[in-house]
Amino acid sequence: MGKQLYTEYESVSVPDKAMPVRKTGAFIGKPRIIRNFVLIRWPNGRPCNLANLWMDEICASTGARDSARVDAALITHFVRFCSVKNIQFSNFNETNFQDFTKQLVEETKSTLRGIEPARNNNRTRLIQHTMLNFLHWLTENYPNLSKTPLIGLKNSGANITISYETNPKTKRCYMVHPLLVAPVPYNDDKVAIDEHIIQKIQDEIFRKRDWEDLPASSRLKSISDLELYDATSVYLYERRMFTLRMMKLTGLRPEELFDLDLELNQNISNTLEIVIPTKKRGTPAPLRRFKINAADARRFAIYVEARKAYIDFLADRNILFDQPNNIFLGENGSRLKKESITKEFDRLCLGAGLSGTRVCLSMFRHRFVTRQINIRLEERFAQTPALKKGWTPALRDDVCAEVAQLTGHSDPASLHHYFHAEYKALTSSSTYSSMLEAQDELDSVKDTLTALEHKSKLQKIDLSVEIRNVKALVEKLEMRLSSRESAE
Repeated sequence: MGKQLYTEYESVSVPDKAMPVRKTGAFIGKPRIIRNFVLIRWPNGRPCNLANLWMDEICASTGARDSARVDAALITHFVRFCSVKNIQFSNFNETNFQDFTKQLVEETKSTLRGIEPARNNNRTRLIQHTMLNFLHWLTENYPNLSKTPLIGLKNSGANITISYETNPKTKRCYMVHPLLVAPVPYNDDKVAIDEHIIQKIQDEIFRKRDWEDLPASSRLKSISDLELYDATSVYLYERRMFTLRMMKLTGLRPEELFDLDLELNQNISNTLEIVIPTKKRGTPAPLRRFKINAADARRFAIYVEARKAYIDFLADRNILFDQPNNIFLGENGSRLKKESITKEFDRLCLGAGLSGTRVCLSMFRHRFVTRQINIRLEERFAQTPALKKGWTPALRDDVCAEVAQLTGHSDPASLHHYFHAEYKALTSSSTYSSMLEAQDELDSVKDTLTALEHKSKLQKIDLSVEIRNVKALVEKLEMRLSSRESAE
């Protein structure tokens, strides 16, 4: 499929305005800072100027790094195709579009299961739409690039003829073209992460922390400086566990976790709230305040303390680190990128033997939304039992609006899918709610058991009595949950 054709930068300074100097008549340039900037290049390494002008506008309009990166990843398929076929953007036509679509559909990749399609129809359709949006942007901003419009309506003489349709739900207008591949239903879309999977990932985090369980080659590397290895290992363990705890607790986006402001969250034990930047909502990112209890505040503080201890250790060793103010530090003080959080999670899943299971960080967000909608529906049902007989638009909109304030969704309608699924589950099963409550209680106790087992082994502390008591409680809760499932 070729090498990556885009590069990400945390921030860039670009020329913006020229201010006149009255005394000399000269001008002073005024730069503009753009965060999370992405640049695109041709396969030969030269900058793709028109695509970069387009990306400049996208990056300047959003503070969400993922949004810019996704657009860059999608448009590079088009850039690579034009390069290989020696087609200028200004000459791209219907025939080229047909060839491009055929290539996207027929391209394959080699996997552990054999040769498979490189992408499904939904991904192909996203690439097609991104290409059309780019060509439309070129037509609007550089009309003299070609003698005829690159894209336009029927009878406009455009290279590519499109029409427009309106989404009845979002009221948004979008381009339509006969070559756009048909979308396919998402499999297991918006599925909450399974608690058994979370436990397996936690076990993998512990395995990576346990020096005795390391491969021989890794142990050999650590022998050269055991103190540095141990300090780094302790910090990485706490960072990974903190990531899981925060994803379960708040359902925030990974880049929101990466951009948590330490200064705004330094007094969390007293405020009992986490201040979260809301991505995909403009620049600077608006903040939302997430209420937590004292136990969750303590778990947050445990990571902050581990982070400080690691910084102090590196400072004592005169080891420089690039991002001392970031909530996440890289190994041995190295620079940590936002996407490293996702990549590390993927590696943990692979090490936990979950390569054949669909697992991603967004599934924690789905879990959170499902729980929050469940809580609010239960509250409404307790107040007005008649609501169990049929939902109303007012009920749906009220519940989704409340949850959207926690998740940072700009449009509460994005949560309608969760609402309908949860309403159906609650009203079709008499034991569903109690089962979910029992599952949450079991998860909390299992988290305590995991922490005790890890602490006992890593710190060589005898916690056998405490562990035995918690295991007994786990068994009791599992039997209770199993009996409810059998009754259902």
